Amino acid sequence: MLDGMDIAPDGSPVALYRRLPARTDDAALIHRLLPPGGGTVLDLGCGTGRLAEPLARLGHHVTGVDNEPRMLAELKLAIGVHAEVATLGLGTTFDAVLLMSHFVDSADGDFVAAVLDTVRRHVAGSGFAVVERRPPGWVTTCTESTRDLDGVRYTLGDFDRDGDVLTATIRYEFDGRTAAQRFSARDVDDDRLRELAAAAGLRFDTALNSTGTLVLLRPA
Repeated sequence: MLDGMDIAPDGSPVALYRRLPARTDDAALIHRLLPPGGGTVLDLGCGTGRLAEPLARLGHHVTGVDNEPRMLAELKLAIGVHAEVATLGLGTTFDAVLLMSHFVDSADGDFVAAVLDTVRRHVAGSGFAVVERRPPGWVTTCTESTRDLDGVRYTLGDFDRDGDVLTATIRYEFDGRTAAQRFSARDVDDDRLRELAAAAGLRFDTALNSTGTLVLLRPA
């Protein structure tokens, strides 16, 4: 616990994710790609269901996976599975597999390969995956900064750059509480994502938004 808060294994403060708004715009974008009448969706690292729940409300059958049970407790419509994304094996496939929250930006190459293998194991042959990354070039160009969004102050600082890897701390201030999360990231541009996807039996299809942070992958 930090400042009286429950902290997920990756360092995410559970109370923060409970108060953040649903990702309704991203859910609408993914909804348009799914079969009419409702498809099956696997949301890897679903957290409190900010994406899983809006998709379920749109009529899709959503399974959310997370390694923090206090996050999963927030799910109402989606089915929650307590498991590690990197080793998940549900024995079934889905119309859509979502890998959000910048998993692919991790500086741990073995971890990135493992989570993309999980995506491939679970996406149907005719299905698709949506991967979230930071804007290409972010790791090499970002600077220490503070911003306010949705009632939360985010302070990015304590930079340590080693080659193409950035290690930094993100500090959260909200509702009179504070938490800090340390992370290490590597840039994932289109060429790098194509490489990573191909190694997992996936192919880069297209960016789904203007910033290039949401990318459509399909089985190779």
